[in-house]
Amino acid sequence: MSMPVSWSSKKDCRSFFKSLCAQEFAQGLVQQQQQLDAHLRDFMKSQTGVWGAYRALPEEAQVEEVFHILHLKWAFPKMREGLLEFYETRDFDLGPYGVREPKPGSFQRSLAEMSGLLVPGLVFNKNGNRLGKGKGFYDKTLKSFPGVKVGIGFDFQVTADPLPTEPHDVKMDFLITESGLVDCKKHQE
Repeated sequence: MSMPVSWSSKKDCRSFFKSLCAQEFAQGLVQQQQQLDAHLRDFMKSQTGVWGAYRALPEEAQVEEVFHILHLKWAFPKMREGLLEFYETRDFDLGPYGVREPKPGSFQRSLAEMSGLLVPGLVFNKNGNRLGKGKGFYDKTLKSFPGVKVGIGFDFQVTADPLPTEPHDVKMDFLITESGLVDCKKHQE
C-alpha cells in the first residue's frame, strides 16, 4: 500500500489509516508493543504528578504497562458533552464507542492538576500533528491544556507527509513509538 503525498481531506486520510491499522493490528504487534512499552516506561519514569492515560481500544497502542510506575498517579477519560473529564480509578464501565471509562463515583481530576496526557491517535507526523478518529474529544479538551501532550502509536501510524489540519487541532509535544521518543518541537516549522 503506497502512501499519498498529500490528502484531499481529513476523511480521506482517516480512511487510509483506518484500513492500514486494521491490516497491521490483524497481524499482531507483540514485538512492537514490547518495544513501545520500554520507551514509554523510560519516558514516564522521569515524569512526576498526575498523568492522564487511556484504556486502549483493540486498534490502539496499549499503555497499561506504565500504570505500575508507583510514583505517578493516573487519571482516565470519560466522555461528557463533547469533552473529556479525567478520573482516578481502577474500575471501569463500557462507555460510548466501546471505550472503557471510569465508573461513577471515581475521583475527578481537573486538567489543571495534571502534568501531562498520553494521547492515542490514528496517525501522527513528527511535527506533532495528530489525527484522531474524528469525534474531536481530545482536541476540544486539550485546547487550553498547558501540560505535556504525548502521542502514542506505532511507526506505521507516523507519516512524513503533511496531515490535513484545522486551526482547532492541538499538536503533541512528543510522540512515542516502538522506535523511541520524538521531540515534536524539533520538527516544527
